[in-house]
Amino acid sequence: MALMISKNNQISSRYKQVFHNTGFGIMIVDKNRNLIEVNPKFCEMLGYTKEELMGENAQIIHISNKTYKEFGKKAFNLVRNKKPINLDWPFKKKNNEKIWFRIAGDPVVDEDEVLWTVVDITERVKAKDKIEKLASKLSKYLSPQVYQSIFSGKKNVKIETYRKKLTVFFSDIKGFTEITDRLEPEVLSELLNNYLNEMSKIALKYGGTIDKFVGDAILIFFGDPETKGEKKDALSCVLMALEMQKRMYFLRKLWKDQGIANPLGIRIGINTGYCNVGNFGSENRLDYTIIGGEVNLASRLETNAMTGQILISHETYALIKKDIFCEKKDKIKVKGIAHKIQTYQVVDSYKNIAQKRKILNEEFDGFNLNIDLNISKKSKVINSLENTLEQLKKG
Repeated sequence: MALMISKNNQISSRYKQVFHNTGFGIMIVDKNRNLIEVNPKFCEMLGYTKEELMGENAQIIHISNKTYKEFGKKAFNLVRNKKPINLDWPFKKKNNEKIWFRIAGDPVVDEDEVLWTVVDITERVKAKDKIEKLASKLSKYLSPQVYQSIFSGKKNVKIETYRKKLTVFFSDIKGFTEITDRLEPEVLSELLNNYLNEMSKIALKYGGTIDKFVGDAILIFFGDPETKGEKKDALSCVLMALEMQKRMYFLRKLWKDQGIANPLGIRIGINTGYCNVGNFGSENRLDYTIIGGEVNLASRLETNAMTGQILISHETYALIKKDIFCEKKDKIKVKGIAHKIQTYQVVDSYKNIAQKRKILNEEFDGFNLNIDLNISKKSKVINSLENTLEQLKKG
């Protein structure tokens, strides 16, 4: 909006009626940012009379000297360069109450002055802040990935499920039930919350979707609503489990210092397979979760794992075996599955093991070699390799 002003700073009669009767505030400042004209609406917004504002520097309506300078850098200089600008900015009323303006500026035609139009958006800003605070509180009840997908509009908040290949993680604290009767509720709550907080940080670090906490048990899955691909999802899950086990060394020491003598440890089960994932429940109450036989299998693996052990299925092992050293374990019978399930114990990543001890690992079509030079009986290894070489030579 351009406004015609004469050299003696008088508003031309052509625009005077509009200037004084418009529904939004108007102020005009000179090159030194001194107020040389204001309309009644502007005075009403800030609680000043026209006489109190005229001739004063615009700093009088800013929250602080800092915001006054910031406004000049962000907006005033752009207007000086003939670049119109619109932005939301906090100001202060005569009674020092904070007020938010949507402010737009234009150079006055043929004058070294700027006309600013302002609209009071304080209620809108307060409403937005209230919504953001409420959303922040609600986000604590959802996994970050789920929260972001809902608030970004990527996911619908309705009963909706689909099948997807996921890597599912279950864990619980072995021996936790036994100590619940011996600890005061406050101590027990602090211990559990501390444990869940530490495990959640690790889960989020690796991109896991935290499904739920059930007492000391944790259900996490990889592959939805965000996925890096089946192999990377499975690898992230296993690396997360390894870090969780390592974190337990610190937590056990912390708990011991708090008087909990029994060494608590976690057991973990991991499986990869197709699950039903999405919003389950009613129209009024939804739960974003996963169900299916592959979820049950992950739970059974956790139940069969020993304290401190990470037990995985063959499906998960097949995806991570090039990066993670695992030991083949017994097959287990799982309710609801006709055949026995081959299990593997996760030891560590090859990268970590290589730093600690010597590991030989080679694999390609028709050939698989895995030797731990520190714990293997070298004489047997040599004999086995020599016999294998003889057979290859005879070919």
